Amino acid sequence: MTLKQYFRFVKIHTSTLSLFGYGLGAAIIYLLNGNWNWQNSLIFFVASMIFDNMITGVNTVMDYVMAKDERFKEISVMTVENISVKQAFSVIGLMVTLGAGLGLWLCFRTNWMLFFLGGAMFLIFAFYTSGPFPISRMPLGEAFSGTAQGLGIPFLFVFVNDNYNRLLALNFTPAANGYNFSITGNLRDLITVVLICVPAWLYTSNVMLADNLSDRVLDEANGRHTLPVVFGAKKALLLYQTLAYLPYLFIAAAALLHITPYLSLLSLLTFPLIRKNVETFRKRQVKSETFVTALQNFQIVTTAQIITITLGVWLKF
Repeated sequence: MTLKQYFRFVKIHTSTLSLFGYGLGAAIIYLLNGNWNWQNSLIFFVASMIFDNMITGVNTVMDYVMAKDERFKEISVMTVENISVKQAFSVIGLMVTLGAGLGLWLCFRTNWMLFFLGGAMFLIFAFYTSGPFPISRMPLGEAFSGTAQGLGIPFLFVFVNDNYNRLLALNFTPAANGYNFSITGNLRDLITVVLICVPAWLYTSNVMLADNLSDRVLDEANGRHTLPVVFGAKKALLLYQTLAYLPYLFIAAAALLHITPYLSLLSLLTFPLIRKNVETFRKRQVKSETFVTALQNFQIVTTAQIITITLGVWLKF
């Protein structure tokens, strides 16, 4: 598989969403006056990008293999780039091996709670488009993708930078009959990380929802029971609008509860842009024309959070 084929196979442009997760995680570390470990950051970056590419690759293959509509197979990247199923699974196998190896290395370098947190994310990735009941083919895709990427990426970025004792640390102590274990952390720090990540969590779910809304007719023809297929376009669009506006309540609450600086309230000024994008998508759900607005919403609000939180900490306001 050539580099060009690989980039199209894993839809490399979608990996940019993860970059915003790292930025948000960095802003949170700065806010908490936490630790930095650039070696762990680099290992985590490579491992998470590999897994991100892996899930996209598996999704591409499974959509091709399980497609009932021949027209879908004709426009699939598998056909366009002349990639065989065997070739695709060989690349996916290599990505799983490399990603898992780097993940275990990070467990040794940080705390073994990462094994369970990272393992949960890996299971989501593994069953997202594979197994007897793929998550992406059910109305659960939005919830799982939002949790794994919108919350999981920034949370684990903070974690691997040697801040695990402030979040969720698994500790073992020798005992007469083996080992005792305990889970420790700081509740305020844990709530801080989760609350700040809620907007990214919801907007990542909305990206998935927008994707499924754009593909609703094609998904129905191919037997995919996505949220828009099961509940209908009208209800799905109402949910899309709700998920786009709800993050502003969490941004305001975080500042008013003194979890984030007051300056972070400037993120609320992005609302007109988000509203315009939402209305554009509600009028017309076309992958090549309006789907980009869902990605823009995620990027706009997350970038605003990163900048305003960082400046707020720097200016102590």
